[in-house]
Amino acid sequence: MHAGGSSRGSIISNMQLAPLVDVALVLVIIFMVTAPMLNEQAGMTVDLPKAATIEARSEDNVTITLSASGELALNDEKMPLPRLEPELRKIVAKHSDRLILIRADKEVTHKQILELMSIAKRSGAKRMAIATLQRTRPGRRAG
Repeated sequence: MHAGGSSRGSIISNMQLAPLVDVALVLVIIFMVTAPMLNEQAGMTVDLPKAATIEARSEDNVTITLSASGELALNDEKMPLPRLEPELRKIVAKHSDRLILIRADKEVTHKQILELMSIAKRSGAKRMAIATLQRTRPGRRAG
């Protein structure tokens, strides 16, 4: 036994919290800067229409994105329209059960969306959906 309390199991009573708070604030700043970047796919901004529907799980989806300016992307790769069908056919051949999710800007015409749907159908897709923003339904709380 040591007199003076310097044994191995003694409690540190003056822990410095400043370095811990500094690290936490740096992490918050990093998340605030990177979070908006994760929302855009393939560097294209798409303003989705609003709908009160159930949200599809996105982990296994194949995403076709069409911006208001006519830019097209398959998953995160930009490509011209003629290249979409062969690329989509390759993906559907490997993963026929995956959902084809069409993310089109709200300014895109129905004709353009129907063209994307027919390309997906010709490529062998069995399941398709159109992405929308969730809106709150009357009488329900958001959250």
